Amino acid sequence: MSVSFHLCQPGRGASCGACCGLYNFRDHSRATLTQQLAAQTEALRTVPHEPNAWHTAARALLESRRESPLFPAVRVCPLLGFIDAEHTRVGCLGHPKVTGGADLRDCGVYRADICETFTCPSFTWLSDAQALLVQAACADWYLYGLVITDVEFVRGCLRLLEWELAGPVDPEVLAARPETLEAVRQLFALKETAPGRGTHAAVFGRFTPDTEGEPLSRTLDYAALGARAAPEDEVVLCLGYVPTHQEELTRARELVRTHVRAVAHALGA
Repeated sequence: MSVSFHLCQPGRGASCGACCGLYNFRDHSRATLTQQLAAQTEALRTVPHEPNAWHTAARALLESRRESPLFPAVRVCPLLGFIDAEHTRVGCLGHPKVTGGADLRDCGVYRADICETFTCPSFTWLSDAQALLVQAACADWYLYGLVITDVEFVRGCLRLLEWELAGPVDPEVLAARPETLEAVRQLFALKETAPGRGTHAAVFGRFTPDTEGEPLSRTLDYAALGARAAPEDEVVLCLGYVPTHQEELTRARELVRTHVRAVAHALGA
């Protein structure tokens, strides 16, 4: 299983800056990240396209950052910004396709050759059909980046849908019908809209920082919660829920079930 097209800039409204650390803050809300990207875009807009000037500008952006990364081991690049006038696409402002020729990626937190060759796990863990479904359902930079990089979330949602329908589900079929695609979008959009998680939680999806600042996968303590495992729990964790009572876990599960059933209903309508 592998994706045959470019996940970072697939087009049709989708783009991703997750590997540049875009979401690596406790407050990674759309409003906060939009403000940050706009500020970085504006700060670099008039800087001459030569390395010394960009190194200086990038360092100033890093020093002015008001919040430390959630995972200190994961770098956050100051060269990430909006690469179109409408602020609908995120990408590297130092990339030669953005600058018009000069390659200024070495001025960020990664070398240009690393940027050029890196592929996130989604490239190898998702199929073309799954990735195309995410692209179609999440046609905006913020939601697309959150979903396309969370393989367990995508797979978990599709697996729940298969259980609901008692049979296999073809992602191409989900993407082909407007009503079904909209229901899938609402399901995937829980990454942004699911209530009761807080905006400054010390987790990102199912991960929390370990003692070295590396992402550590979380699990649910069923004994402490007085609950048993349920099929929805993987998605509940991916949404960033940290339930401390059985009632919280029950509400989160029901939220997921409701959206999965809505997709199943739209598919059968």
